[in-house]
Amino acid sequence: MTTNTTNTKGPIIDPGLCRCCGTAKKCRLLNVEYEWCGQKEVYSDMFLDCFGLLLSHLDGEVEERLICASCVLRLRDAMLFRKQVLQCEQMLLKNKIHADSNDIKLKTEAEIKEEMTVDDVVDSISNDDCLDDLNDVADDADLQIKEEPTITDNTKSSKMIKRRPIEDIRAKKELMLRMKRTKEKLNKLKERDKTDRPIVTLVKKKTHVDKEYNAINNAITMIECSYVCPFFTIYSDYYCIYCKEMFTDADALRAHTLTHDPVTYKDVMDAKKNVLVDIDRIDCRLCQANIDNIDSLKCHLTKIHGKIINEETSNEFLKFKLRTGKMSCTECGRSFNFFQALRKHMAEHFGTYICDVCGAHYFEERLLTFHKKIHNPKDVKSFSCSECGKIFKSKKSRYLHIAKIHRNEPAYSCNKCDEVFFSYHLRYKHKIEEHGEHRVFPCENCDKVYNSRKSLREHNRKSHLLLLKHECSQCERKFYLPSQLKDHMTSHTGERNFRCEYCGKSYPRLKSLKVHMDSHNTEKRYKCGLCAASYTQLNNFKNHMKSKHQSMENGSQFS
Repeated sequence: MTTNTTNTKGPIIDPGLCRCCGTAKKCRLLNVEYEWCGQKEVYSDMFLDCFGLLLSHLDGEVEERLICASCVLRLRDAMLFRKQVLQCEQMLLKNKIHADSNDIKLKTEAEIKEEMTVDDVVDSISNDDCLDDLNDVADDADLQIKEEPTITDNTKSSKMIKRRPIEDIRAKKELMLRMKRTKEKLNKLKERDKTDRPIVTLVKKKTHVDKEYNAINNAITMIECSYVCPFFTIYSDYYCIYCKEMFTDADALRAHTLTHDPVTYKDVMDAKKNVLVDIDRIDCRLCQANIDNIDSLKCHLTKIHGKIINEETSNEFLKFKLRTGKMSCTECGRSFNFFQALRKHMAEHFGTYICDVCGAHYFEERLLTFHKKIHNPKDVKSFSCSECGKIFKSKKSRYLHIAKIHRNEPAYSCNKCDEVFFSYHLRYKHKIEEHGEHRVFPCENCDKVYNSRKSLREHNRKSHLLLLKHECSQCERKFYLPSQLKDHMTSHTGERNFRCEYCGKSYPRLKSLKVHMDSHNTEKRYKCGLCAASYTQLNNFKNHMKSKHQSMENGSQFS
């Protein structure tokens, strides 16, 4: 786990397990202040203000108080939504106050139109605060009643005018009471917003177990504390996980990896890819204990050295025992000639993406998606060349074809420098000469050694497996390549299609013509040590030694 503070205004934990969504990503600390858009924010306080959640374990380990960027965005959205709701609530209350005051005025005007006596008005008022004003109004009303004991229709309008101040006072009082209650509600809302630690009910959060996160931590601990050898591959070549140097020999890879400090593994690992580990040696680095399997290593590190290993998690990495030549699966013992085939087979044991049609296992979803197209040929995409119409299965194959055939551009780039080449073999030669890559592939059945897997594969098929599929129809001889059969057929037809441009001699095979062309070379490399004879071809020299110097050992005088 690494902490980076160079590009953000606050610490970043990578990788980390977000306690809000449970995924392993780049994370931030919940109780540390960060800056965003010129404002300070503490995510634990934002949870408290927005949801009333008082998070636990904020004083614990770093791994227990992490939050990812996705959850931070959702939290900010929630805070903005809460602020919007509060603003709309205040506007609603203000509008409600004005609406109530208008309703009271309309109600007062309607009541004034009714005929009421002064006694009824006085009995309807019970508030002591405005009693003195009402008494003054009542006295004036009594004087008018004495002067005019009977109320007629002609006097209604004048009476209504006298009663209006009484109703206005009552309306104003009710309005003041409503405004007072509304103001108290607004003050309570403001006090709640300003309060840092409101009284909330603590809810115990269930512990979330992330198997992927625990597997990464287990792998880091075991690699740092043992002699297991982490690596990665491109096709069937092995690469050092620390410095990216290439190896074809497993022993050389293991010896080289020991020169690196395993503590730096967590800085170079890729958490998105499967961890590949060679378990040829699993001994403990912290002591002299000899260990023969991963389960014993876990038990040893926890009990003897006190390391934290999550026991609920297994298969932290894909385990291999790298060998030159055939290799066996550590799970079922099945043998494979090349590492790439073995790695593909490991998906049958640990692949989590399974085809629902045939049951094939894969490590990645994209590989499963590509595989499913086999069951439905209509979904298989083909890529045609716009120049010649040739069909390819992938865009990369089409690109290499266009660059090489039509545009005459180099397309094979070196991964260690900026050089680009026209073919795979030229790039391969460049890596050997310029970057010192050593590729040696010995044959297990004989003493021959080749510098490429392709050459070794062709040798095994031709010499040891005897995969001779091309048979002559006249003499039943079999050949590995169709070109070899074509050359052989000239011995039956008598065709001589390869002619020397110097002397006009013709030959049935190109190889014979090339041998003949050496005779026109002015340099005679094969000189006899017993006489002055010299030859350009080895066969002529051998014939000379047999005919002229029979008493000497054949080939003893080669120069």
